[in-house]
Amino acid sequence: MTWKLEQQNGIYLPDLDWHLDARKPVARSFVSHAHFDHMGDHETILCSAPTAQLIRDRLPGERQWQVHAFGEAFEFAPGVTGTLHPAGHIIGSAMLRLERDGQSLLYSGDFKLTAGISAEACQPVAADTLIVETTYGVPRYTFPPESEVIADIIRFARESIENGETPVLFGYSLGKSQEILRALADSDLQAMLHPQSYKLTESCATLGWEFPDFQPFDPSDHEGKVLICPPMARNASWLKKVRKPKTAIISGWAIDPSAVYRYQCDKAFPLSDHADYLDLQSFVAQVAPKTVFTVHGFAQEFAATLREQGYEAWALGKENQLSLDIPEEKPDLSDAFPNSDPLDPDSLPLDSFARLAATAATLGETDSKNRKVEILSGYLSKLDVDSAALASLFLTGRPFPQASSQRLNIGWSLVRQSILLASGSSEADFKTLYDSLRDSSEVAARLLAKLQVKPTRTLTQIASFFDGLAAAPSPAFRQSLLSEEFRKLTPEEGKLLMKIISGDLRIGLKEGLVEEALAATYGLDKEELRKANLRSGNLLTVARHAARDALQEIRLTPFHPLQFMLASPEANAEAIVARLGDAVWTEDKYDGIRCQIHKVGERAELYSRDLNRITHQFPELAEAARQIPQDFIADGEVVAWGYERPLPFSELQKRLGRKGEDLFLGEEIPVILWLYDLLWFENEDLLDAPLENRRRKLDTFSVNPKARIAPVSILSSPQDIEAEFAAARARGNEGLMLKDPSSAYLPGRRGLSWLKLKKAYATIDVVVVAAEYGHGKRKDVLSDYTFAVRDESDGSLKTIGKAYTGLTNAQIDSLTERFLANTIEDEGRLKRVVPDTVLEIAFDSIRESKRHDSGLALRFPRIKRIRTDKTVEQIDTLAQCRRLLEAGQQADAVHRPE
Repeated sequence: MTWKLEQQNGIYLPDLDWHLDARKPVARSFVSHAHFDHMGDHETILCSAPTAQLIRDRLPGERQWQVHAFGEAFEFAPGVTGTLHPAGHIIGSAMLRLERDGQSLLYSGDFKLTAGISAEACQPVAADTLIVETTYGVPRYTFPPESEVIADIIRFARESIENGETPVLFGYSLGKSQEILRALADSDLQAMLHPQSYKLTESCATLGWEFPDFQPFDPSDHEGKVLICPPMARNASWLKKVRKPKTAIISGWAIDPSAVYRYQCDKAFPLSDHADYLDLQSFVAQVAPKTVFTVHGFAQEFAATLREQGYEAWALGKENQLSLDIPEEKPDLSDAFPNSDPLDPDSLPLDSFARLAATAATLGETDSKNRKVEILSGYLSKLDVDSAALASLFLTGRPFPQASSQRLNIGWSLVRQSILLASGSSEADFKTLYDSLRDSSEVAARLLAKLQVKPTRTLTQIASFFDGLAAAPSPAFRQSLLSEEFRKLTPEEGKLLMKIISGDLRIGLKEGLVEEALAATYGLDKEELRKANLRSGNLLTVARHAARDALQEIRLTPFHPLQFMLASPEANAEAIVARLGDAVWTEDKYDGIRCQIHKVGERAELYSRDLNRITHQFPELAEAARQIPQDFIADGEVVAWGYERPLPFSELQKRLGRKGEDLFLGEEIPVILWLYDLLWFENEDLLDAPLENRRRKLDTFSVNPKARIAPVSILSSPQDIEAEFAAARARGNEGLMLKDPSSAYLPGRRGLSWLKLKKAYATIDVVVVAAEYGHGKRKDVLSDYTFAVRDESDGSLKTIGKAYTGLTNAQIDSLTERFLANTIEDEGRLKRVVPDTVLEIAFDSIRESKRHDSGLALRFPRIKRIRTDKTVEQIDTLAQCRRLLEAGQQADAVHRPE
């Protein structure tokens, strides 16, 4: 008898229909402990009693509970007996042991074998099959004795206080904060806790755990005390309340030399609530399994270690390679890679990442778009189908397809520190090179050249690396994975990896050209391939279908979100009538967030503009969608709503992106869902159908107070449009949407068949490319933002203005933290940043100007809001701004006095 295992949303046992530590909501999941990355809003939760109480405190809501004491036998599923055993990770953390037909399975979850001071002692039990987490599964993560580390922490705190400083100890609010507090028990130090840490320590105290005296943080009375708080950046608003902070990170990752840079702190202490490398091996020996599956962290590396020790061990969900008797030193690959000049594509294996890097370099040196397509098509035609699909994806500057929910969540400072760690370089080395090269990717290549690595990585291995990076549970772990990967790469490969992570290859290759090259490779019509890509949002799928001439099989699929159709801004009603004719469809432009709704049977899911699932943020809207009898995919808007009127967007923002301790916030803001387009209906793909036909089907829906259909008016004159605009504003909405009733739905495209009219004058969506320190009260924060639009001719970003008004102090503090972590070029007061923060900018007019490389400038720009719901691909274009300029000039001519 074998146990069927799948790594999807945690671990899934398909024959038992149970998840283990699922992150996204499911019907039934075992939750090993109450950290947010291991629990979700599941219908039924199996866990220990302490974990159940902590979950109730952290994630309120109705659900079914299966709570058991440690060592208590219970029926897990028909014919399957389960028991929980202490894992030693945090309070209440548990391992799950299952037994069926004489065969046993142990799932460790996060665990710590060495007895700690803030969790029940780990109790390993024998099992035939073991699923073990391997966060620290390589030799360098061997921790010093905890007593020594605790003594060092206490010494650090005392010395800081003696120097007139305030020691601030960073540790996660549940688990590490309590461990730090108990570590201070035998000292004479007084502790104050950040509100999150304080709240959860009180919860742990109600479970019977004893702590030395602790107080909530008091900004007027914290001198001479030790502060314990979750990890945060130096300029976090809470930390600014602390007088002369002296900061230290408490984490197993502190053993890495770059930890103080990564966490932006003064000191790092390696105290962990996970098993280190030696304890991992000891734990496996005590369980004595026949088969081991490793998960998380260095899963592949630790599985290889176990195989060397005679175990049958595999990294679950990862590539595995049987160990052979190969010497430790690196093999001589000169025969495999003759004359392997990294800039010569023909000298490298077809499926190598180095070959892709060399091809990308060649494309960057080519100006002609037709020649780029020719070079890329020639390269792709030599690859097998899967390699061609991966190469195409990576050359769009993405690690994952657009429709994928996977995200790397990596800031520029983490990438830089990973390169320094991999190459054994210092911050001074980086700065010296950057001052001369002024290009971060070139600096990375120079630093990695010291390693003298031969090219060995394949496209498949890089894809697997990205999967592991996206699944990494913390920034510290992501940095360790990234630095390990950089150690394996040649300079040109490292440069390309950096660019893919940043999302900008800077080789003049837009996704449209990659689509053309794929079509040319397989002899297909480029427009058909482009439509298939728009439908699926998954270039991997499109490439594989193109290879067998099966693009017609790609249709819309429920619960696989696709890109939204976008509208272009327009300056006035006259221009709209001139563009759309005298039968213009109008809808109110709601001040909310775009939402794609997928509903089939009893399942309904909501997706945001960046294709992230947001069902958990608006469960009442998902329930409203489920009440609609038809199966459908619809486009709509989530709007904060009260007393039959829209509420300000600022109210809706209180519900966006809520996670972690934010779930403690009070009553949620009421919302409704306005539906205004239909993309798929009862198994029929409607993207190519005219808007009027799509709306006709939408109007047949049986809606409800929470899910409504947006009203449509048909207007024929500028005067009617102006009057309707005023009426929409009186109803509390932003303005008008104006649409061509014969238009198809074009995912991800901003055409001229959908227009938006907003006032004052207009607003545009831009991306921040540089941030500068302000003046006066804002001299210590990055409050002045230079922003850009996209030049559609070559995909580049062109600056068009600078703004510094419109945001709250809290928003500026948050952006300062973000921009400092994502600074590409540091020019003193000015920081050039990764272009991934989208703003909506209002302005009075637009004029020609030599001040910006767009040739345009906005008059009196101000920030209307941060667009967390938009990606950089969805900002406005230079061509759209020029149309606004022309419309403004025409209006000036009409109204200019004689």
